[in-house]
Amino acid sequence: MLAVGLMLTLTAIPVAAAAGWWVPAPIGSRSICAVASNQGSATLAISKGVPGWYRPTSGSFSPLAVPGAVSAPGPAAAVAARDGVGVAAYRSGLLLQVSQGGGSRRLPSVPGVPRALALVGGNPQLLAVATSRGLFSGRLGSRLALVAAGEGRAVIPPPHAGRAWLALVDGRLWDRSAGGGWARAPGSPRFDRQTQAVAELSTGVILVGEPGGLIWRGDRGRWDRALQLLPYGGLGGVPQVTALVADGATSAYLGTEGFGTLLTTDAGYTWYRAAPSDRSISSLATVGPVFAAHAHGFVVAISAGGVFLHRLQALPAPPIYGPTSQTMELVGTAVVTLLAALLVTLLLWYLTRRQRRLSV
Repeated sequence: MLAVGLMLTLTAIPVAAAAGWWVPAPIGSRSICAVASNQGSATLAISKGVPGWYRPTSGSFSPLAVPGAVSAPGPAAAVAARDGVGVAAYRSGLLLQVSQGGGSRRLPSVPGVPRALALVGGNPQLLAVATSRGLFSGRLGSRLALVAAGEGRAVIPPPHAGRAWLALVDGRLWDRSAGGGWARAPGSPRFDRQTQAVAELSTGVILVGEPGGLIWRGDRGRWDRALQLLPYGGLGGVPQVTALVADGATSAYLGTEGFGTLLTTDAGYTWYRAAPSDRSISSLATVGPVFAAHAHGFVVAISAGGVFLHRLQALPAPPIYGPTSQTMELVGTAVVTLLAALLVTLLLWYLTRRQRRLSV
């Protein structure tokens, strides 16, 4: 009866309102484990430890080759891309600069195991790498200098000119303002040492997600607790935060292990679930000009079950029913009510008749 009721009710809802938020990416037989946010149509990704250029729209993946390497340099650990230029970091500390045109060159290695990369264009091009030994930064192609020693977990480039770079080292937030050097972010709290989820909106609002489910919101040096995730699925525990990615001036996506993705459209004040079919998301990225005047492109969500895409667009408004839709809704409700009453009547008649037979 419930299934019949749901089926009849859904037929009265416009198709656009019931459309899927996420769709599986056309990745073919490829298993993608990491994707770099990029303002272009293609980006760097890692598949089975091998970095390569990846197009979310087609699923094409072109593996990179390390120049002069007799054997494979080991698995890739992180990738970054910006405007057709990318950098792949291997667990050995090897850095490789590549272009979509096919050119590549080795860069000076960094100490430790790379965790995250950030790259910006312009003149000069700048690179920052967070590794197990600290945060390193400098000009692309030059040997990077140590900025902060410790366990580097995250680094992200500024969303546009005039905004700051951000990095997490030993649970401390570091920033680099335009034209300045790296320094501790003033007023920021001490985060969990394993925190790796950080995003910066184009307005300068900073969001940080601790593994235990606490989301912080920072704005002009003032920090507030924006959200605390609660246990899910009875004994499922608190979902672990895995990733944050910004989408323009006010929106950001939050990835979790166990609760899929959440979305904020008001710079972190409120959140709602916008989850793909797989509830355990390991990382997020944006591919496309999400910080342009007219943001478009994709949000990419990666899980053990595959890669999911959400095409950026105007958020769906609550369905508005015209006179025809209202009539259909009323008819659907009346039909469901009549069917429910009929089924209950038939059930009562059957039980009464059976009781009479048993009493004879």
